[in-house]
Amino acid sequence: MAHTYRQDVRFLEDCNPALVERNALEFKRLRDLLLDVEPGAQRAATHTRWVSQNRKPYDNRLREARDLITHLADGYDKAQSALLHYASALGTAKSHYSDGKAAEQTLAGLVSRVADAVTREAQEAGPMRQWEDLRGTTGFLDWAAELTVDIDDIKDEANRAHGQASAAYQRASTVESEARDTCTAALDKAYKALPDFRGGDFVDAAGLIDAIPALRAEAAEAGGDSLTHLPGSGAKAEFTRPVGKDDVSPSLLDIRMRLTGLPEATDAYWAVPRDAEERREWIAANKDIVTAAARRSGLPPDMVAGIAWQEVGGQWGWMDDGVDTVRGLARDGWLSDTPENLPSRLGGTPDETSFGPIAIQVRRAAEVLGYDPANLTEGQRDTIEASLQDPGQNIFIASEYLAMLKEESSFADVPADEMTREQRQELAARYNGGPYWQDDKAQAYGRGFDRNLDDARSALK
Repeated sequence: MAHTYRQDVRFLEDCNPALVERNALEFKRLRDLLLDVEPGAQRAATHTRWVSQNRKPYDNRLREARDLITHLADGYDKAQSALLHYASALGTAKSHYSDGKAAEQTLAGLVSRVADAVTREAQEAGPMRQWEDLRGTTGFLDWAAELTVDIDDIKDEANRAHGQASAAYQRASTVESEARDTCTAALDKAYKALPDFRGGDFVDAAGLIDAIPALRAEAAEAGGDSLTHLPGSGAKAEFTRPVGKDDVSPSLLDIRMRLTGLPEATDAYWAVPRDAEERREWIAANKDIVTAAARRSGLPPDMVAGIAWQEVGGQWGWMDDGVDTVRGLARDGWLSDTPENLPSRLGGTPDETSFGPIAIQVRRAAEVLGYDPANLTEGQRDTIEASLQDPGQNIFIASEYLAMLKEESSFADVPADEMTREQRQELAARYNGGPYWQDDKAQAYGRGFDRNLDDARSALK
């Protein structure tokens, strides 16, 4: 009988139903925006009274525009429906995945009563494979350090936990894969049903808007409409293609461009603030950047400042470099331990290393900047690490990461100026704990953020 292992569905840890729902709401927003335009197009067709040789082309163009609105709105409606169904299924799959991890934890506890894994291969194997190896007749001595209990004492319990874990992972895989296939098929069908309204020399709508002052004014006025962005979100970003292996992401280029119009940031690579006064001085020196970054992300400036207050007194930049080097050596096989099994604060993969005055992991920065975290080239990783070590870019990236976390929360649609103190504290806990933001450590971080929030606010004045 084939088993399903945690690594087969481990991608579910990074899947977030709330973000899928947020994308569905973006499609709904576009549908509503189009439907909001349709009455105006109808009035233009039925209430315009004039006679000319161009009347017929005018009527034809309006009819085409109204048909275009109808078909686009229908396509976006189908897309949002498909994503909402997938988000729901993803939540169910993650629940099954959690059940599998719980059963595997039980299995790990049972296995640890019998033997300790000491070789690199054993450390990399999960509890399910370790138990399979232990109850088998080969390979056991490759990873067992000690035999302290007869395995018959745990055999029934371990087999049961092993089966429960495999079954839960299988359910997670089935639910997610079937829902994903259904969703992608629906999205593909909706995309193919969209009318192709491109033609002639018309290539880029942005270029057309830039060329006509009246259109620029109209676009600026429309930018204040609630349908041009989701409630609680920051400024809309232009659509960007996947980042090539040798490219700097458009988001990072935009951050660098914004920084050219701001004061130079204060560094904290060699000496970090060690007390409240030094933290206050650091935030005050960088307040223009903090404010600009928060505005770009749709956050209150004191949210970003409060996280900075928590983080800038942490580890020195040169120590981050040292941790990254050691983890890289372990990853490449130069050390006996895997990166995750290194002692103390050294434990973790290179992409989990945090850099910069406001500590951000490489993989999280990759997500923020539009890189593919699972397939970073060495050049991209170097670019990301350098951007995190630059204090100005670091502040912008941290702010964008906070905005991503806000989108996962129940207050994603709350505008920056309406966020409560409790919501700020929760967002701080999410920043520290990620998916485990409700754990004691993350909650303590959130409480610390709240205690220091007034100090952070005063530093911005």
